[in-house]
Amino acid sequence: MRIYRPLSHHALAAAFFLPILVMGIYFIGRGVYPFGNSSLLTVDMGQQYIDFYSYFRQTVLGHPGQLFYAFNKDLGGDMYGVFAYYLFSPFNLIVCLFPKSLLDVAIVVITLAKYACASLAMAYYLKQHGWQGLWLPGWGLTYALSGWMLANQLNLMWFDAVICLPLIAAGLDRLSTHRQPTMFITWLTVSMITNYYMAYMTCLFVCGYWGYVLCRDQHHWRSAWQVSWRFVYASLLAAGSAAVVLLPTLFQLTRSKGTYTVTKLHWRFEYSPVKIIGKFFTGAFNFDQMPNGQPNLFVGSLAMIGVILFFLLAKIPWRERLFAGFWTIFLTLSMMVEPLDLLWHGLQFPVWYPYRFSYVVCFWLLVLATRALLLLPEGINWWQMFIALGLIVACGSYVWLHLKSFSYLSNGQILTTCLFAFFALVLLSIRSDAHRFTPLLFMVLLIAESASNAVLTLNQLSYVSHFDYHTYTEALRTGVNQIQAQHTGTYRIGKTVLRTKNDAMQVDYLGTDQFNSMFEPSVPKLFGQLGQAAGDGFVAYTNGTEITDAFLDLKYWLDPKLTTKRHVFLPQVSARPDLQRYGQSGETADFNVYTNPYALGLGFAADQAILKTNFIDGMPVVNQELLLCGLTGDDFQTLFAKESLTPPTLKEARWNGAVVKKKGSGLATVTYTFTANTTDPYYLQIPATFTDNVVSLTQNGRNVPIYDTFRDPLLLNVTPTSPHEKQTLTFTLLKDSADFGQLLLYRLNQAAVSAKLTQLKQSPLHIKERTDRSLTGSISIEAPHQVLMTSIPNVAGWTVSVDGHPVKPKTALGLFMALPLKRGQHTLSMRYTPPFLWWGLLITLISICLRLLWWVLTPTGRHSRRHA
Repeated sequence: MRIYRPLSHHALAAAFFLPILVMGIYFIGRGVYPFGNSSLLTVDMGQQYIDFYSYFRQTVLGHPGQLFYAFNKDLGGDMYGVFAYYLFSPFNLIVCLFPKSLLDVAIVVITLAKYACASLAMAYYLKQHGWQGLWLPGWGLTYALSGWMLANQLNLMWFDAVICLPLIAAGLDRLSTHRQPTMFITWLTVSMITNYYMAYMTCLFVCGYWGYVLCRDQHHWRSAWQVSWRFVYASLLAAGSAAVVLLPTLFQLTRSKGTYTVTKLHWRFEYSPVKIIGKFFTGAFNFDQMPNGQPNLFVGSLAMIGVILFFLLAKIPWRERLFAGFWTIFLTLSMMVEPLDLLWHGLQFPVWYPYRFSYVVCFWLLVLATRALLLLPEGINWWQMFIALGLIVACGSYVWLHLKSFSYLSNGQILTTCLFAFFALVLLSIRSDAHRFTPLLFMVLLIAESASNAVLTLNQLSYVSHFDYHTYTEALRTGVNQIQAQHTGTYRIGKTVLRTKNDAMQVDYLGTDQFNSMFEPSVPKLFGQLGQAAGDGFVAYTNGTEITDAFLDLKYWLDPKLTTKRHVFLPQVSARPDLQRYGQSGETADFNVYTNPYALGLGFAADQAILKTNFIDGMPVVNQELLLCGLTGDDFQTLFAKESLTPPTLKEARWNGAVVKKKGSGLATVTYTFTANTTDPYYLQIPATFTDNVVSLTQNGRNVPIYDTFRDPLLLNVTPTSPHEKQTLTFTLLKDSADFGQLLLYRLNQAAVSAKLTQLKQSPLHIKERTDRSLTGSISIEAPHQVLMTSIPNVAGWTVSVDGHPVKPKTALGLFMALPLKRGQHTLSMRYTPPFLWWGLLITLISICLRLLWWVLTPTGRHSRRHA
């Protein structure tokens, strides 16, 4: 076989290209663009990350200031922490090689590159431990296509930790045997910079792996003490070298993700421990495992046999096996006992994708397996085979007999896994590494099983088509470009369609929505208080009123043309018949463009009463009245008048108090009617109990969209197209019951609201210049006791000066920046710098200098390298 020798001699290169070949064939088979109309956009990759990649591309190709701040992170916010979680991977530079219309193709290339590098990293680690030839690409592929990797293919930002882990471990091995810390420090630093979240889990694992290394290398107590001090010092240097990222990010965590930390622990198993057995079978995954499931641990039958053999081999010192046993038990308990699970996740329950740290378990299993199998060049004996076979049969039989408890498995998958295991046992029984084709046979086995697992796992997911993604994005881009070409300046753009809550980052405009794990809780809180869809980590401005549109400076609106054939690719999330009142100012092939005459700008003069205005949870109508009265300084005035709905008519349903329940399996509906006697806007307040698609709503047969997830009452616009016509509101129950207790209809006093908004428009902030992270402007204050009120969140990091003098902004409504000013003309200058950025940079520079001194002055530095 002519190909055998070059592959064997270039095993690391083969380890790199093998995952590209295997997964490339699979992607082509699935019709991924340009080989079909599919993509890799699924779940969060399609709803969140793809937009961040577009933002990254914009940042690199011309807007470097966006690294620190984004005016389109909802209403504006820090981006440095977001980069630290999502975007600091060097692989992301690949998106800059693709046009913005083909970012989904760039995702495919990044995915293949990360699979390849994970395989290469594992192959390199094993080469340092004595493996060679075709074993390396086989084991590398097993690691790269492990159950964890495939189940988390959409979470590409986590893959860097998987790539770095074998290299960090190899650095620890070198630190133990040669006292050389460079490799360990370098790759641990890289891991911390590319994704601090996964690096935290890696650091926990590294502590256990270091204990294993000390036992494996049989250090006596004095030597172990000396080398452990180097390990601690090297770890601190790695953290210090990454401080320029870690320190500002830690501060942002205290303002965002860190506020959700669990403070009460319950010592309990999160599921029946025997359920973990199912996760070692081929394709042990389905969609339901993403929000709630067991850890994804598949590493192949050969590896699991190797783990069994590790604890049976007398060739492996008893101290090494003992420590490995305790560490394996700890890792196992971590995947099922709540406090240990929380420890690995930074004391926060993961929202979807449970047991995110289990990639370290996959690596650990391969470490043990390869350690044992390397010591068996002539194969296994009969009693080792008997024990391994017995465990395989026992596990397979248990899962087969309790298949209902393993919804992600089928009989075919169980048989496939057992068949691969039997082949592995046969090969191990006849193994002879003296024969050059032995590694080839094992590599074929590893490829076949890994590829089978990839196909079975990834076939469980559905993906956004390239056409849907491209059509929506380009239609939105065309609409935004038309507005920006005709209207310069700083303003926000609203829309009644939504593909993702990060559309503004995808297309580069100032919007109002956001989906982000590094999101300040004060933003969703305020959005919910104003009657908008919000939750932990997201906001969606889906149900604005004329009051909130004006306050948040939604100056232009895009509304889809529902009469065109392409409108099906523009998913509508709100009905806004009141946009007709704003006046149409343009159009594209897919959108009508409206201009809001009441938009107040990003800043304007308001009464200082707004500083003492407090909102009330669960009362969006009252809060909007409080908002407008606080801005103008007027006494409280009712602006929303409660209107009457006729008694409801039920079909295939019955009342149980305020709850409507289905009678049977038929279509259950609840119908109300009302008649509008004015041209004022009408709003239907629906309760938070309608979240998660409990009901759907039509008005005179026309669909009224209800956003699928919210936690506060929403205000749906049900303004009639013509007054004095009967309006029929029909709710259809999509679940067994719905609570209608807080369903209310309101009419907005258009004349009163218009008068107040016109008053507030008299003294706007004139923005002279806005960069990626700064803003300058001027404002004229005409009355005493006024503030410059902005709709820019007041977050730590802003440096603000008025008339050349530094000032400390106040916070209004729990979120927004406000500046008390005296009468007269004032100039404003504000600039954002992530808190602790310069301190982090100083610590990084000091750490690098200390590392260089260690390298130059100690015998474990360059001197030992010369004689190694």
